[in-house]
Amino acid sequence: MSKTGFQRAGDLVAVHGKRGNAEGPHRPPGWVSEEYTSIPAAIFMLAYGAADGLVAGASKQHGILGGRTGQVPLGLGSQGFVTAWAQAGHPLLARARVAPQDGTGIHRWHLLEGEALAAYLSDACLLRNRLDHTGTTVGVKLRSRYFTRGDKTELRSMTLMLAEGMLQAAQDVAYLTSSAPAPATSGGTAWSWVLPRQSGTGKMPRWMCEYEAFPLPEDKGPD
Repeated sequence: MSKTGFQRAGDLVAVHGKRGNAEGPHRPPGWVSEEYTSIPAAIFMLAYGAADGLVAGASKQHGILGGRTGQVPLGLGSQGFVTAWAQAGHPLLARARVAPQDGTGIHRWHLLEGEALAAYLSDACLLRNRLDHTGTTVGVKLRSRYFTRGDKTELRSMTLMLAEGMLQAAQDVAYLTSSAPAPATSGGTAWSWVLPRQSGTGKMPRWMCEYEAFPLPEDKGPD
């Protein structure tokens, strides 16, 4: 069976963690070769692309449309996407690891919903499009504080921490939209979570990992 974009993104998180020492600890410290700096961008784009296709398919099924003609299924970065799903009776939320804002340098996990989630996904769309066309995040003016520090509005390069956040957020939104019961259907969609190993300050809080909106298999959970 071929792998999904989420699974391939998870594989890349693991590869990045093994840099320089295949048997060493997750994400060992030290210098990173230039080739490895491309991995976070690849993780981000794979996760975004996998979710965007699933979300657009779910939007079509639910009749959540927009665009210039008003007939285009709303995708992950579409304007009004989060609001439209909420108005359809399916409010969305997602867990994401975001840029440090408290001076500690730690990329903490946040539970985003409503306007916060819309702002996060809007910036994620801008970053994905920029990476797709130029291979860099430079030159994108971001509107939220989720991808930049302090008063900066530009992300110099994609980081593993932000890419991990996108992988989780993309899965969460894709899961909620794909699992929402649609007219003439019954039950939700079977889901297989991609959960890269987390450790130290990058570990998601247990309460968030076990949040009821995102049921985990019995054999999965925080390490």
